[in-house]
Amino acid sequence: MKKEYIAAGLMSGTSVDGIDAGLFHISLEESLTRIEVIRARTYPFPEVIRQEILDQFAGCPDALRRLTLLNMELGKLYGQSINTLLKEAGMEASRVTVIGSHGQTMYHVGNPIDFHGYKTAGTLQIGEGSVIAQMTGIPTVSDFRTADMAAGGKGAPFVPLLDKILAANFPGPVAFQNIGGIGNVGYIREGSLIAFDTGPGNMIIDKLVEKHTGGNQYYDRNGLLGLKGKVNTELLNLWLKHPYLADAPPKTTGRELFGNRFFHDYPLPQGIPLEDLIRTAAVYTAKTIAHSYRQWLPKPPASVIVTGGGAHNPNIMETLKEELKGSRVLTGDQAGISTDFKEAAAFALMGLHYLLDLPGNEPEATGASREVICGKLSKPLPGRGV
Repeated sequence: MKKEYIAAGLMSGTSVDGIDAGLFHISLEESLTRIEVIRARTYPFPEVIRQEILDQFAGCPDALRRLTLLNMELGKLYGQSINTLLKEAGMEASRVTVIGSHGQTMYHVGNPIDFHGYKTAGTLQIGEGSVIAQMTGIPTVSDFRTADMAAGGKGAPFVPLLDKILAANFPGPVAFQNIGGIGNVGYIREGSLIAFDTGPGNMIIDKLVEKHTGGNQYYDRNGLLGLKGKVNTELLNLWLKHPYLADAPPKTTGRELFGNRFFHDYPLPQGIPLEDLIRTAAVYTAKTIAHSYRQWLPKPPASVIVTGGGAHNPNIMETLKEELKGSRVLTGDQAGISTDFKEAAAFALMGLHYLLDLPGNEPEATGASREVICGKLSKPLPGRGV
């Protein structure tokens, strides 16, 4: 029996460029799910909030107090983005079944490490779901990753839940490659799934661009800065020896390896123009993706569908096409999938799965011992919202 829902999705990623918010029409049938974008937008963070998030990543004084307040303030910004989106769409909140909010990842430890003699893994996403629910009047599901980790998984990646649905539209093996701050792939072949974080996405590029522009620009819009530079082969080859690239899936990474620590582990040589560094970082992202495919995928994908901010960077896309000559490399928009709002759609779907008592993780991707219902629910009184 076919059932129709409208669900909202919220995503803010490791690039810290803003909030991706979307309203989606989701049709659930016994053997098929369809997702269509009703309206979606990216709402930039206020500069003071963006800087607060980055300060938290770097380690800052009075961190616990500031993190506590940031959790609530992000909830307000997420709630505001949904209320604004509803107004722009001319839609009443009562028509929306659920909001699925990924939140802002502050720290992620996918593999258990020693913690006072205990082997412990963990993850922290903030952006209080209760605030979102009270501001919008819409049930809100948040904090998705912890349930998977409680079942022995790495808490990532989660978008493969949507990838398996989308794969039905593509013949042969298909790789869904997201390039946000971090790169991650969902590879589907004859119904089986392999998914993992491939390594850096835009994170290294963004840091170099911010340095190059004195903080006036946070990413390489359309790859224009990188196009002015040349690849530094010696530095590229050094970066390609990063130990994460040799780890077997399932695996996940983030700012813990490719944020400030990356530049600590690999100090930038003196005398290399920043445009060259930016170009080298873009090529590095593409080569880590291609390297991951060759090393860990059983068969080259017939199609590679690229989403996220990196899909707009020609330095990344052209290198990917050169490295993956046997595959058809397309942006999401070229393949009929939203390039910029695919992850928001995935978390809208996960929020709906929670309400319907359906699993939200893919154990093949995360390494969990079983499927689990993912998320935590915050509910307003019916008809109540600010």
